[in-house]
Amino acid sequence: MHARSRAALLLLLPLLAAVALGAACRPPVAALAAAPRWAAKHGLLNTHGAKVAWAWTSALFAAALLAAPRPPASLARYAAATLYWLALTRWLLGPPLLDRIFVLSGGRCHAGQPLAAASLRECRAAGGSWAGGHDVSGHCFLLIHSALFLAEEAVVPLLAAARRAPPALAAARRAVLAAVLAVICAWVAILYATARYYHGAAELLSGTAAGVAFWLAFYCSGLAGV
Repeated sequence: MHARSRAALLLLLPLLAAVALGAACRPPVAALAAAPRWAAKHGLLNTHGAKVAWAWTSALFAAALLAAPRPPASLARYAAATLYWLALTRWLLGPPLLDRIFVLSGGRCHAGQPLAAASLRECRAAGGSWAGGHDVSGHCFLLIHSALFLAEEAVVPLLAAARRAPPALAAARRAVLAAVLAVICAWVAILYATARYYHGAAELLSGTAAGVAFWLAFYCSGLAGV
C-alpha cells in the first residue's frame, strides 16, 4: 500500500467507526420510526448531503484539480470511479447492480399489492416501495466510495501541494481541503444515522464492502497508477 492509500486508510477509520457505532446503538425495532429530525429521510442532511453525494464528490474533485493541477490520468481515475457508481446505483445493462441483488434475493415492489418493477426508480415512479430481499445500504456504499476517492484525489494532493506553494495559492488549497473535510465529516454523521435507524447488520456490511471494494481493487492494488 503506497503512502496515498495509507492516508486514505486513516480517513476510512472514522467512516467505519460511524457505521459500527450506529449499529451498536440501534434502538429496538418498535422505536425505529422515531428517528430524530436531523436523521430523517427527508431532512436536509440526507437529501442534500447523501442523495447527491457524487455531485459533491465531482464538484470537490474539480475544485481540487483547479487548486492543484495534476496529469490527465486523474481524470481517467475519476471516470472509472464514476462508472463504478453508475453500475451499482443507476444502470448496468438495465437495472443497477444493487437493485438486481435486491430482486434476486427475493425483494419485490409493493403498493398494496406486488408491482412489476425491476428497479427502485421504477418502483417509486409507480408509487410503490421495496419489501423483502437484501437491501444493500446505498448510503454506506456511496458515502464510503466517495470519501475514499476524495482522500486519494483531493486530500492527499492538496496537502502535498500546499506545502510548496506561494502563500496566496497555499491558502486557496487549504480552503478547498477544508471544504472536502467538512463534507466528509457530514457524511460520517449520515453513516451513523443510516446504521442506527435504517439498515440491518447484513445490509450495512454489504454496503460498506461495496464502498471499499473500488478503493481496494483500484488504488491499493496499484492499478490506478499513482
